[in-house]
Amino acid sequence: MENEELFNTIAGLAKEAYKTDITITPETTFTELGKESMKMIALTSMIENELDAEVTVSEIMNMQTFGELVDRVAEEVEE
Repeated sequence: MENEELFNTIAGLAKEAYKTDITITPETTFTELGKESMKMIALTSMIENELDAEVTVSEIMNMQTFGELVDRVAEEVEE
């Protein structure tokens, strides 16, 4: 899966998990989305179900930007 396609997929999942329609870019921070644990749990679950990639909530809590999440998922998808 190409990075742009992966980004668009994860951005769509994030919009669904966070129940938002803001424009998500690689520079979007999780502070902008809201660091709510229940929404992060929903996002990690969606990523695992849709992309078969496991990312923990604690990993996301340590990330600054949405781009970091996409890079982390890309590592798993490529394996």
